[in-house]
Amino acid sequence: MTHNIIYWGKRISLKKKYKVIRKVKEHHKKKAKEAKKLGLNKRKKVEKDPGIPNDWPFKEQELKALEARRERALEELEQKKAARKERVLASQNLFLCL
Repeated sequence: MTHNIIYWGKRISLKKKYKVIRKVKEHHKKKAKEAKKLGLNKRKKVEKDPGIPNDWPFKEQELKALEARRERALEELEQKKAARKERVLASQNLFLCL
């Protein structure tokens, strides 16, 4: 509930307390409505790969080429990761030497 979040400090009348709670609730509702209208909390849909149809003339060759591209991309990622790791280790060694 929202009234648990608000710090009241000293004693206040219940009328004032519930009025503040109501105003906060209305404010949050209004903000959510505006965000929904602007589409701020929508996620972009990821397009699915339709694949290669069975009646494609050179399906086997295309699949092999696709697999090779994927492997190359994975290797590049691993090389970048290793290079990043080496840079971090080198910078740590510099700090240790000082």
